[in-house]
Amino acid sequence: MLPSPASPSSLSRPRTGALLAVAAGLLLLLFACGGSSAASGDLAAGGTAPLSTVTAPTSVTGSQAGYAASVPVQTGCTYTWTVTNGTVMVGAGTDSIAFTPGTTGTVTLSCKVTSGTGASATGTATAAIIPATAPPFNLEQCLSDGAQSTTIAFSGFGMMTGNLGAQSFFPPGKVADYWGFQCLRDNDASDMGHNTSFLTRVSSNVLYVLNDSQVTALKALASSQVANINLYAWKRYPLMKSFRLLLDGTLPSGTTDLSADAVKSVSRDLYLLDGQLSFERAVVYADLYRSFTADQKRYLGAMVGKAYSAWPDKKEADVAAKTQGLTNDEVVAMMTYAGDLYSWYAGSVTSDVYFCPERHGTYFGSFYLKDAPAVNHPGYSIDETMTATIGMALCDSAQGYISAAGAAKMNALTTTQKANLYGNASANIVLARQKISEALRSLITSTAPSAAELALVQGTVATWSGLYGDLDGENNHAYATTFAELYRNVGGTYLTSSQLTGLAALRKTAMTVTENGAPVDYSSCTKQFLFAAEVPLTSTDFLSYTSSAATGSLFK
Repeated sequence: MLPSPASPSSLSRPRTGALLAVAAGLLLLLFACGGSSAASGDLAAGGTAPLSTVTAPTSVTGSQAGYAASVPVQTGCTYTWTVTNGTVMVGAGTDSIAFTPGTTGTVTLSCKVTSGTGASATGTATAAIIPATAPPFNLEQCLSDGAQSTTIAFSGFGMMTGNLGAQSFFPPGKVADYWGFQCLRDNDASDMGHNTSFLTRVSSNVLYVLNDSQVTALKALASSQVANINLYAWKRYPLMKSFRLLLDGTLPSGTTDLSADAVKSVSRDLYLLDGQLSFERAVVYADLYRSFTADQKRYLGAMVGKAYSAWPDKKEADVAAKTQGLTNDEVVAMMTYAGDLYSWYAGSVTSDVYFCPERHGTYFGSFYLKDAPAVNHPGYSIDETMTATIGMALCDSAQGYISAAGAAKMNALTTTQKANLYGNASANIVLARQKISEALRSLITSTAPSAAELALVQGTVATWSGLYGDLDGENNHAYATTFAELYRNVGGTYLTSSQLTGLAALRKTAMTVTENGAPVDYSSCTKQFLFAAEVPLTSTDFLSYTSSAATGSLFK
């Protein structure tokens, strides 16, 4: 439990005797003028001026959300905040706010505290704004031809050297990902963003600071969402299986090709489910922000703008009691929510819209290549250069793994997908993410949104999620078709048998890591996954979602 601030009543309780009462009143006024703020009082309405000392940081980073400012909480008082060169996130009308400063200069934080008798005092604090530096990993870098070409080629490499099991491995954090967590992770100044301990530390800090009722709200969210979270993973299987059938050349009888319209339809359905999960989370997250106490805001505010190494070293053991009794799926959801809570609180629309290049084209096994050795290995750092270095094998013929014609065909996908990714001014993936992110973030207000406002946000999220699914589906159809054309051309224009053997060897080299002084090879995937959890091959759901009935409609 966080320490409680000293009770204001204990600071101002008068002793008997007129002189002592006067002295106590003078001391009270002096206290209100001390600390990090200036204060002025108005006694015209009668009574003693309330405490109005504003506690706030002395310096902040420009446009960085989540800083805290507070005045002493006092029974019967009302609070009116004014922020100059900044905005209030939540807390207006309470003893504490979370705020976002402007870009440069100074942010001024004032709070007028009015007692039940009408007496008032105003406290003011200022904080110098340190201009923010542009993050090294940003949307412009992600959308660059270089990042996109190697990422698509890396997906092709995963598909050509892997199997359905590897395709099915998928991080749960990629679902409903409008909270800026990927931006936080990619730009961690201590280079721990791709270490398995990163999510654990940030999530453990958030769960540590939450009170019982707030944890209960997250538990209820997890309980209500786990079925649909898993349904999302199951609904990926028909796409993955159909892409595998196309690559292997084992199309359903009577069909000749993969249907772009059918792929888009399945993708749309997935993204609509993703949008619903996102909306449900945003409602709960925003409600939790409104419930944060001054201590909670200060705790999280002290983390904002800082790297992993500067956060309190909280571990799962420190919050185990808060997840006790939950299923494994619910615990995973809780840890995911907690990470999202922090990154959304400390982020912006810009960080919400950001995505790593691997965010799309997720059906081909690239996540298994990078993440499989990290599972159940705390402290493991994923190789951040793997996508670029291995991706070059299929988009740069000079590497020796593919012909010039094959590399050209692979690189052509970068141009093919460009309109859907960002080029079409009225309908593109970046725009869809922006519209969804703006709608979700509009729920972060000091007062709870009305039913009409919630319905408007939910409708906006659904509309743009459907479009998002169409666009990503069309791109995935293009990826799968090209990967199959390259793979089924072995011995022809694009690939030789020896080059295909070389790609398999490259996979083994890349996925062999040292554990306890000995090499361990993760390149051969012998399991099927629901996210990162093993799925029995006899599972009814697995058999259903990979059946001919599930995949046949994706072909024409």
